[in-house]
Amino acid sequence: MNVPDKTNPKWAEIVTGKKNYPLKFLAAKIMLSRIMRTTGANPTPENISASVNELYSLYSANINVPSAQTDIQTIFG
Repeated sequence: MNVPDKTNPKWAEIVTGKKNYPLKFLAAKIMLSRIMRTTGANPTPENISASVNELYSLYSANINVPSAQTDIQTIFG
């Protein structure tokens, strides 16, 4: 399984809170709650891009974890 490219608009939707998904990967849940607060307080394109990079990196580094794979499938289909 591959992690979808960072240019996929769903990444930005997730980090800004425009879309919510029932995530299973605990590390992503924790990170995402922090990221959503950060991007909510400062929704600049630079901050959104940095948040996407951070979440993308987490999933890329843990793509072999079953719960991370489930999240990717849930989000990106």
